[in-house]
Amino acid sequence: MWKSLLVQRTLPLSISYLLLIIAGIALDYILHIAHLVWIGRYFGIVGTVFLALSFGYSARKNKIIKNGAIKFFLKFHCYTGWIGTLMILVHSGIHFNAILPWAATLLMMVVTASGHVGQYLIKKLKEEMKLKLKQLGINATVDDELELQHYWDSLTVKTLDQWRSVHKPMVSFLIALTTTHIFAIFFFWNWR
Repeated sequence: MWKSLLVQRTLPLSISYLLLIIAGIALDYILHIAHLVWIGRYFGIVGTVFLALSFGYSARKNKIIKNGAIKFFLKFHCYTGWIGTLMILVHSGIHFNAILPWAATLLMMVVTASGHVGQYLIKKLKEEMKLKLKQLGINATVDDELELQHYWDSLTVKTLDQWRSVHKPMVSFLIALTTTHIFAIFFFWNWR
C-alpha cells in the first residue's frame, strides 16, 4: 500500500496544502499579535492581483500569449497561485462577518487543492504508469498483487486525468464570487 502511486504522490501534496493553511493562520496570528490586523485587509487586493497574474499560464496555453516556455508559465502559475491564496487566506482571516467572502475563500481553497492535483499528479502518475506497463510487458507472468496494484494505479490515473473538467468550472465560479465580493465592498464602502 505504501508503494502505491496514490500514497506516494498524495501524501506530499497533502502536506504542501496543509503547510499553505498553516502559513495563512500563522501570518494572520502574527498580524493580530502585532496589532496590524488592518494590513490583512489589503492582502486581499495583493492576493487577487497574484491570482490574476496566474492566468498567464492559461493565456500562454491558449496561445493568447505567443512567446515564452510553457514550463515557465506553469511554474509562474503555481507560485503566483500559492502566494495569492496565502494572501487571501490572511485577508479573510478568522472573521465571520459575511457569507459571500467565506464562500469565495472556501471555493478558493477547493480550487487550490484541485490545482495541486493537476500540477503534480497527472504528469507524474502518467510517467510512472508507462514505466509500470513497460515492466508488465517484459514479464511473462504477473502475480495477483501486481495486477491489483496496476488496477488501482490505472484507476487513479483515469480519475485524476479528469480533474480539469472539475477545476475549470470551479475557477469560473470563484471568479464570479470574487467579482461579486469586490463589487459588494465598493457598494457598501463608507465613502465619507
